[in-house]
Amino acid sequence: MTTHLKHRKFAITAAIIGAVAIGLVVLYFAPLQTELTILPITPEEQEKNDALGVAQRFIPTSPTFAFDGDINTLDVESVSKMESFPAQYNIKASYTSAHGGFGNREGQILTQVLTQHKVEIIVSEGVVISAVNDETWDELNHQYVLKKPQPKLQSHDEPIVPFDGIVTDYSSLVAAIKSRGILVENIDEIAAESSSFSVPTRVISVGGADLQVFEFQGESDAKAATQTVSEDGTEIGTSIIRWIGPPHFYTQGKIVVLYVGENSEITSLLEDLLGLQFAGF
Repeated sequence: MTTHLKHRKFAITAAIIGAVAIGLVVLYFAPLQTELTILPITPEEQEKNDALGVAQRFIPTSPTFAFDGDINTLDVESVSKMESFPAQYNIKASYTSAHGGFGNREGQILTQVLTQHKVEIIVSEGVVISAVNDETWDELNHQYVLKKPQPKLQSHDEPIVPFDGIVTDYSSLVAAIKSRGILVENIDEIAAESSSFSVPTRVISVGGADLQVFEFQGESDAKAATQTVSEDGTEIGTSIIRWIGPPHFYTQGKIVVLYVGENSEITSLLEDLLGLQFAGF
């Protein structure tokens, strides 16, 4: 073999050895380099992540989600620190449930409709201190929450006819309300077989808020009907009902009046005309 070929063979061998050596060095130090690029988390970031973890563990166990929520739709939308001491974190999330309504709806007649929920959770010192679903339902205390004040009741432009009597039936109720200058409009009539109390039901708008008026044959029948309503108004007879807002039941004479909502003007008006509610929130 000539001297030139020997030198060329040696150079090729040296290059191969060098390449292998470089590869081994890269493989050896690569894991070390990856670990060194991890930035340390700050105490505030750790506190925020801990609060998020508390909320993420709470939501699947909350009554509404636990009943029919879809874990695959759970999405955290935001996490923000509130100005408070001790520190509080506001976590907003959304998810889809298989039916309408809130809380544990076991044994109820449910609507088969996918329902999107938005839940707002406040975490402080590792504990959920507030959990409100759709700005409507308190997941911690299992009840409707109070909302912002409702718009003022609409008035009518008809001549006001004074009402000095006592409300005992549908006609006197409407007359008494109109005497206050409040607009009353007929919305719907529900047949007895579809009514909660098996009597014809009139749905009226009072200043923009809907009322259901159940009129019975006599005062004794109305009184008997009130005995079928649970104290919180969520059960009538054997039916369990989840209203879209807090229910308020009133009675006088031969009528039972139901208002679902939280307009203080309406509840004050009904208390004035019919007395304190006998059932509801």
